[in-house]
Amino acid sequence: MNRFPLCSDRAPRSVRFLGLVAVALASEGLALAQAPPDLAAAAPRAAAAAASRAAAIRAAPPAVSAPASDDNPYLWKPQTKSVAVFKNGLGFFLREGEVRLRGGWCVAREIPPAAFGTLAIYARSQQDVVDVVGSGPGEIVEFDGRDAPKDAAAKRARLEASKDLKLQLHYKHKGQDRSAAGKLISVGPEFVVLEDDSSSFAVPLEGIAKMQVLELPLRIHVAGEKDKSPEKETLGMGYLRKGITWIPDYTLKVLDEETAELTLRGTLVNEAEDLVHSDVHLVVGVPHFVHTEYLAPIAVGQVIRTIGAAVLPGGVPQQVATQIMNRAAIASNTLTAPQFDGAAAVIEKPVPPGGGNLAAATGNLPQLGGAAATDYTVYTKKDLTLRRGEKAIITLFAQRIKYSHVYRWSPPASMEHSLVLHNATDTAWTTGPCLVLSKDSPLGEDLLKYVPKGGNGEMPVTAAINVAHDKSETETDRKLKAHNPSEHVYFDLVTLEGTLKLRNFEKRAVEIVISNHIPGKPIAADFDGAISVDPNKLKLLEREGSIQWRVKLDPGQEKTLKYKYERYVPSN
Repeated sequence: MNRFPLCSDRAPRSVRFLGLVAVALASEGLALAQAPPDLAAAAPRAAAAAASRAAAIRAAPPAVSAPASDDNPYLWKPQTKSVAVFKNGLGFFLREGEVRLRGGWCVAREIPPAAFGTLAIYARSQQDVVDVVGSGPGEIVEFDGRDAPKDAAAKRARLEASKDLKLQLHYKHKGQDRSAAGKLISVGPEFVVLEDDSSSFAVPLEGIAKMQVLELPLRIHVAGEKDKSPEKETLGMGYLRKGITWIPDYTLKVLDEETAELTLRGTLVNEAEDLVHSDVHLVVGVPHFVHTEYLAPIAVGQVIRTIGAAVLPGGVPQQVATQIMNRAAIASNTLTAPQFDGAAAVIEKPVPPGGGNLAAATGNLPQLGGAAATDYTVYTKKDLTLRRGEKAIITLFAQRIKYSHVYRWSPPASMEHSLVLHNATDTAWTTGPCLVLSKDSPLGEDLLKYVPKGGNGEMPVTAAINVAHDKSETETDRKLKAHNPSEHVYFDLVTLEGTLKLRNFEKRAVEIVISNHIPGKPIAADFDGAISVDPNKLKLLEREGSIQWRVKLDPGQEKTLKYKYERYVPSN
């Protein structure tokens, strides 16, 4: 008979493939204080009782030679196989491990601090389904012939399944009710051995009437075809938790006039849990989870019921993806390189760190948690070992790319020289600091903003000292007292003509992008200058605008650009 102490009803098979359903059940009041072992009862002073106790200790292994926890085949110990790390301090972990089942049931000691709505436990076999998952202290088994059989063989089998867990046993000895508590380390033919911090002691198997689990394990039930439970199964667990992040940084090495080598490295900061021979996926893109500040109910001692389907042969199990990704909306990139002439402005919301002290671990490293993309880009490092509290720098790629030059001038500021990086690779480039080198000498360092596949990103290098540039303006017309908003208040309408002079002293042709701010209403511009006005400043005395040019100059070439605008100024 399958037994679940807090939720005994079984889910109908017709709904096992509907995804993951959480049913919260109150578990307060189930925790019981661990009673200290009755050492006097366990070791009577009478000679006959002492002989009996000695025989019991001989029948069971002593504490120093207690069997390893691997001796309990019903204790599930999943190992972390992979983790997807996002830059906002979240990681999605996948664990797996094989376990034997007793009547379809197994237990696990660890409950991960999963974010609300992101915990899923599944069976790898397509024929089997994890239909019940429970957690909570105080599981009680009464060996009274009704709750559980009271013969010695049934008691021994039930205790074997609880080996390496902390138990409290209620038993009779010489007609008296007694109790003992400790970690169950051995189950012998006539006695079981419990161990606490200071001693080991034996409890007669025949006299045990009640068992209570004092730990907080997971209890998992697996159903097979036609409600026949398998003898063993490979189970998996997927969950999202805080405490792990990665910070990207780039090195751009200029090779010649058209080619450069771009290297991306990621600093992985792990304050969540040990990663041992795990695959680490560093993700460009941050899914939006609504309830990351709340733990899953099962992680705080409640019970949930899960009705899951079979899993895919590899990768993230389908029911895990269905449950979790339906809650996720991909955030826009906070820092995106402009793919037009304008700039993007997106709001980011970093997730508070969890697990260990992630903020202390990252120190003064740049926080780039909001960088995301329309599509995910994943960089994978296989078979990585990184313990909690450790950091690692991982080289993710080194690729040769094409680049070009662009000069940007926004008078009255100085002209800037930037490298335009053309992303013809098969992945997007995430936001990160970038060091530019030429023949092992640094040219500059700045933030490379997110660049999608097929897009362009710019890296400022230096001031454009080899392209001479100058701006001047003169008044060409004035209409006195052209505007009279109130009595004795007059404004003149002034027309000004501006001149921008350029000369290229480089040995190659240059392309210059000019953005000239106009403190008034622009009315004319030569050489196809694009005129625009500020829609937020349309009042007569507050009008502003700008004129944009894109100019190409050959070596030694000069060019003069002219424009006109008008503005109102107070009359003298």
